[in-house]
Amino acid sequence: MNDIFSMFTEKFKVPERLKNKVHKILSKKEIIVLNYLADKEESISNISSEFPLLESSLIESLYKKGYLIRQSTESETFYKSNTFDQILKRFVNDNPKYQELHHKEKSLFQEFISEIFLKEMKASKKPVYRVVPIEKTLQDKRQLIPYHQAAHFLQKSPAIALIDCICRITFNKCDKPRKVCLVLGDQAEFFIDRGIGEKIDSRRGLEVLDIAEKTGLIHSIDNKEDPDFLCNCCECCCVFVQALKKRGIFTSLGKSGFIAVSDQELCDQCGICVDKCIFEAISIEGESIKFDENRCFGCGLCAYNCPQKAIRLI
Repeated sequence: MNDIFSMFTEKFKVPERLKNKVHKILSKKEIIVLNYLADKEESISNISSEFPLLESSLIESLYKKGYLIRQSTESETFYKSNTFDQILKRFVNDNPKYQELHHKEKSLFQEFISEIFLKEMKASKKPVYRVVPIEKTLQDKRQLIPYHQAAHFLQKSPAIALIDCICRITFNKCDKPRKVCLVLGDQAEFFIDRGIGEKIDSRRGLEVLDIAEKTGLIHSIDNKEDPDFLCNCCECCCVFVQALKKRGIFTSLGKSGFIAVSDQELCDQCGICVDKCIFEAISIEGESIKFDENRCFGCGLCAYNCPQKAIRLI
């Protein structure tokens, strides 16, 4: 049995500190299958021939968990193993066994997941994620191009899945809503097909965005023309916000392209905007609100929460 685990840790390049935790994630039978499919894609018939005593439900179970990737043709279905990074993400985000772990074991997994994201951010030459402004806070919507419009992505996506936020599931540092992250297009099918994401329409997606706005979460997308994810992020758990604020990794999160401005005649210096700004871009100086354009990411939380409606994005 140790040989099976050793083979897995070698094939999947499991870091040293997690090698003795693999059994917490995977059963012996699951590891046997993953080892076999680690470096090749095999048909279900070949898998059955290789493991005649293996329960057919195990392959489907591994697929549903997101540990196997499936490709189907008219005549055959093929499977291959997912990466250890993705297996661990799916275990932490979707498997109830993660919540049963001791907090020290959870810390090990949390640390590694942070490293996965940080590695991606450091390797990128542009921001990995990008802030999307709250649409209600824009001063002139004629300026709003689709790249910055959350509603646009929802309405044009052929499929939308609602999933738990991996950051808040992993780090659990606040009581903000968890089931508020949206997956789009082909990636949505990945979650829907496995039953780990709820299939929703764009109307429900807009309701989720509204919940996020009311609970002080910022909208963000993976930074490309047709994003796969539309996340709603907090400052205490989000790996992208934390990478920016605590580690100074400026390729973690890009600005929305908008900035906040205030109408000093309407502003009564209540300070709510200062408290709401997760980027620490607002201060009160004398009888005026001051915005630091270098720090402002144009999320719109300040404008959305201003009781006097004295702030807008431009």
